Parts: sequence; C-alpha cells; structure tokens
Amino acid sequence: MEADEKTKKRLSHYVGKAITAENVHTELIRLAMMSVADAAILPMQDLLGLGEWARMNRPAREKGNWQWRLTPEQVTAPLAKELLAMTEIYGRNSK
Repeated sequence: MEADEKTKKRLSHYVGKAITAENVHTELIRLAMMSVADAAILPMQDLLGLGEWARMNRPAREKGNWQWRLTPEQVTAPLAKELLAMTEIYGRNSK
C-alpha cells in the first residue's frame, strides 16, 4: 500500500532526510534497529528492498500466501556488511 503525501512528508521530517521509494525500506529498518525495544525483527523482504510482490501473507486472499522464498544468492556480502554495521551501531550484537 502506498503512503499518502502527508505520511511521506511526516516520515521524511521524522528521519531528517528525504524518503524515496529507493530508501524507505532502509530508513524503516534503521528506525527499528535504533528503537529501545529488546528485539528488532526484520523481514528479509524488507532487508532486500523487495516490493509488494514479495509479501508473505495477504490476509484477505485465499490463495498465493506464504509462497515467497529466500534464495542463497539474495544474501550478499554487501547486505551482510550493512546489517552487521547497523547491528553494531545500535548495540544489537550479543558481544
């Protein structure tokens, strides 16, 4: 679902930078990682920046749910490096 302009503007103001279709997933992940919550659960589809087509579950739909699968080539070294950096920056590593 696409956010309306008011919501996009509010999110941009909250994170302190322009939010675009290309960076929204990264900024929302960053917000989750920097929260005071004990755990941050990040769907792989969000980490990969995949769109609506990769949703796991659409509650109102009888068919087509739970079909998306992660493939080994989707987990790249740059993605792992970015996730590790955020994990360390926001103190979410177990060390």
